Amino acid sequence: MKNSPHPGAGLRYGMTYRLPALPTRCPLAVHPDAAATAPRVESWLRPYLVDYFGESEQDSPVTGHYLRQDLHRWGALCMPHTRSDRFFRQQLWMNAAALLDDAFSAPWLREQTARDRLARQLCAAVEGTPGGATPLARLLGDVHALLLPTAGPLRERLVQVGTSVVIDNANQHDLGEFDDLDAYLGSSRRVNAYGHWILTIAEWALGIDLGGLVDEDPLVRKACALAIDHWILVNDLYSFAKEIEEGEKINAVWVLLGQGAPLQEALDAIAARAVATEERFIATRDKISRGPLRHRDDLARFLAEVGHMITGNLRHARESSRYHGDGHRVADDLAGNLVAEQRTLVRLGTVHQPLAD
Repeated sequence: MKNSPHPGAGLRYGMTYRLPALPTRCPLAVHPDAAATAPRVESWLRPYLVDYFGESEQDSPVTGHYLRQDLHRWGALCMPHTRSDRFFRQQLWMNAAALLDDAFSAPWLREQTARDRLARQLCAAVEGTPGGATPLARLLGDVHALLLPTAGPLRERLVQVGTSVVIDNANQHDLGEFDDLDAYLGSSRRVNAYGHWILTIAEWALGIDLGGLVDEDPLVRKACALAIDHWILVNDLYSFAKEIEEGEKINAVWVLLGQGAPLQEALDAIAARAVATEERFIATRDKISRGPLRHRDDLARFLAEVGHMITGNLRHARESSRYHGDGHRVADDLAGNLVAEQRTLVRLGTVHQPLAD
């Protein structure tokens, strides 16, 4: 069945829905240096953002709007065991990667020629070329140059997965046709959702190099794919309201709406799939811990961090102004919500089109 060509078709501002319960079993943690490092991260980023948004240091409301999303907190929650000497650079990367994602949603990047031009600039930046031609390329190039190893296979993998994300985001900005969530998740969604790039960054952040193990071992590959799927499903649940404003179509909610499901039914199905996916991740990780790779301490550390990514991503989705608008607060300290939450579909303001203060 063909999906609806219009994201948000049948939805209207002011309508209410329930955000389903999303309990989790993996532990939640935050990097101990997160609070102390955040002001330094924001100070480093601000000149780049001011330049990117065409503002001045004295008058920079869009930059302020962007920074209030606390995107570096995603990295603090999802990679809480990042080496202390690498944490600041990891936090910069989180912001640069999110801005890259936002860039391909910009209203002036609807034409493929413009998307291809940006992709070429950003691929050069990921390869470690400093001083790019545009503010975003300069930001991404300077950040990636800070974290790239000088040589070796990990450097090569970081460049490869980064450029794959850029190219896929440039080329895939339409749903096409998906029969169900399996087809959707099994497409290139795991690439353009930054899954493999984030996992490789996690190796770097922990100070390990698993080589090709993540791709070569079937169980490790399965565990990582399940974790990525959980991020995608959670992201899609929380971001669909924002994406209506951006005209984005790559979202599990649109897949199910396109199959004729009512909004609430779609949200409930995605949440149920996310909960089941975490259970499958835990079962797969436990199987690895009893198998031939059980003596690999580096792998055990990596998979523990992947579990933190499940809970950290969900926690960040619950608390970030990116998905709720400025002024949003979460009263508890849980990763997920244990009961359904009543919501009203309202305009949030996006990074490129923020609401007026």
